Amino acid sequence: MRNPDETTKQSLILAFVVLLFITYLSIDLFKDFTLKIMENGIEKTSLIFRTKQFIAFDSISSIGRQKTRLRSTRGINISDGYHYNILQLKNGNTLIISPDNFENYTEIIEVIKSRIE
Repeated sequence: MRNPDETTKQSLILAFVVLLFITYLSIDLFKDFTLKIMENGIEKTSLIFRTKQFIAFDSISSIGRQKTRLRSTRGINISDGYHYNILQLKNGNTLIISPDNFENYTEIIEVIKSRIE
């Protein structure tokens, strides 16, 4: 039969590892947000804390487009990748809008581009 102190120690280690894993998985949840296109700008709402940030269209200095490639651990391209847009704001901040996060990514970018031109 095991020593009760040893069992407690193993249980604590297991609980710690499980908590670390859950924390690792949940970090991305804090980055998730929704976008709502409004007449004068974009409303960005955090999914976890429900905090809202308004980004006026006239505060967007540029929209950049970049491409990411999906690679294996050996450096072999898994796919051709995809494009995402980076909104550069006049205050120096950036906002990344990716098709990974938004089903209507193309429509969002088209509306933003039409409003800032």
